[in-house]
Amino acid sequence: MLKTLFKFCNDNHWFIIAGIILTSTIFWTYGCQSQVESLITPEKLVCRAELQNELQYIIGTASVRVDDLDRQDEIKQALLDAVNIIGTTGTINPSGLINLAASIGAISFALNRNQKLKSVIKTNGTTTA
Repeated sequence: MLKTLFKFCNDNHWFIIAGIILTSTIFWTYGCQSQVESLITPEKLVCRAELQNELQYIIGTASVRVDDLDRQDEIKQALLDAVNIIGTTGTINPSGLINLAASIGAISFALNRNQKLKSVIKTNGTTTA
């Protein structure tokens, strides 16, 4: 019986090798996820779901930064309007002066907070979403 098995394997060894290769390829195709380089850390490989999460993180970060730019532009415009009123009329509006001082305070507080946050992130090596 063993002799007939060895004879069968010897006569059909190419079919056996092809079957093993085909079976391995099928397991590899279905078992392994496709991976690409990460957008955030290029030395790391990520699958489709992880890449989608990274993309949402990048888009979210960009939208937060665009909102921050819009807020800064609004504050600058308010400051320029207050200075323009002072320059054209020659009088100081007390409520405008309070608004100007509050705007400058808010800007300095936000810049200080952002600077502290960035230093904490650099020292800890973590990112927040």
